Amino acid sequence: MKKKISLSTTATLVLLAMALTISLTMLLAMRYFNSQLQLVSQRQAMYSHINDVDKIVREYYPNVDEELLRQSIAQGYVDGINDRYADYYNPQQYAAEQLRLSGKANDVGVVLSTDNESHVVVSRVYPDSAADKAGVKAGDVVTAIDSVSVEGKSLAALQDQIASASKVLLTVRRGEGSHAYEVSAFEYAVRTVQDTVLGTIGYIKVTAFYDNTPDQFKAVMSALLEQEITGLIFDLRNNVGGSPEAVQEMLSYVMPLGAYGTMTDAKGNVNKLSTKANSQINMPTVTLINGATAGEAEFFAGVLQDAGLTTVMGQTSAGKAKYQAYFVLEQDYSALKLTVGEYGRMKSGSWQGAGIVPDQAVTLPPEQEAIWQLLSPHEDAQVQAAVDKLEESSDLPIGGTTDPGLNIPGTTTGTETDGTDTTGTETDGTDTTGTATTTTTKK
Repeated sequence: MKKKISLSTTATLVLLAMALTISLTMLLAMRYFNSQLQLVSQRQAMYSHINDVDKIVREYYPNVDEELLRQSIAQGYVDGINDRYADYYNPQQYAAEQLRLSGKANDVGVVLSTDNESHVVVSRVYPDSAADKAGVKAGDVVTAIDSVSVEGKSLAALQDQIASASKVLLTVRRGEGSHAYEVSAFEYAVRTVQDTVLGTIGYIKVTAFYDNTPDQFKAVMSALLEQEITGLIFDLRNNVGGSPEAVQEMLSYVMPLGAYGTMTDAKGNVNKLSTKANSQINMPTVTLINGATAGEAEFFAGVLQDAGLTTVMGQTSAGKAKYQAYFVLEQDYSALKLTVGEYGRMKSGSWQGAGIVPDQAVTLPPEQEAIWQLLSPHEDAQVQAAVDKLEESSDLPIGGTTDPGLNIPGTTTGTETDGTDTTGTETDGTDTTGTATTTTTKK
């Protein structure tokens, strides 16, 4: 009798479990169906709205530019998702973006800024570019572009004109003389890493994180470490990042073996980032940042700071911990750039919206603020504050064993030991140095 009751009870429980499973499955299925139905309804409403707009517009604009309209709709869609990091690139823009991220450029190689007297000046000439080969120098005062005076024109408009030109006639004043250079754009590799030696301190400026940045970084690191330097400065000011792969490779080159950060995708999946070799630096370092330091540059500074391997100096960074990916539209090979995840440090997590807070706040004096891109490292008050910190402090973070593999055969570097500014900036002897204002933040 007990056996029959047990079997019937078991059968009943099995049936109840099956019924419960079916009920839950149906409930979840209904919820999913309703959510999908709501999504479909929302999409249908959006398409109907666009269709209504299209009908009205075409009634009065029968000869609309279809290509421009399609691109504008795509741009509007991206603008409507409320992601300030997202963007749309038409085919030509995406090709230029791919070239940029690869570490190359196809232009004349000139960056403009203004000095304290509101003159338009050449703040940077990219090595190996057309302007560099023609003889244009950083510090040249631009007086005319294509024989038209620059007076009264905005800096942004002038920079756009030069950046988009396939050929340009640049008239400049250098000292008491005037020079005219006709330069034609061509493709060249961009040097995103510049270096020099300031006394016994190695100085490395990283302007972006592109595909070719890690190789340049390793080359200058190797050369500097052979010169018996006593400290390193990593200058990441105005570096807005670039490639996740590039920053990971560079961090693996300066961090000890183990996990140092995370990448969390839009679905919440966490990918731990770890080094593959023990390449920790065996000397004190300072990392310079400012309000324009963003993305992968913040990740580099924040990871080193989190690990106690650097003293971060400067100003609180931009606060962009989110990273993006590109999605190609096969119809015309245009592309969308969308946020797909967020970086995090192992101990301190994300810095989105908060920025990397420096251990020691250092601001440029007013007379240098507007012209800092024209300053050599010897003149730059923030750089000199970092040099002083490295020369005077004995309690700065110091790493462990340097990987002997830092010496990379077959590479070259622009390292200079005579104090020459590697950006090519020339000065007229005017004293532009100042005293940096510093504030130390205790952890």
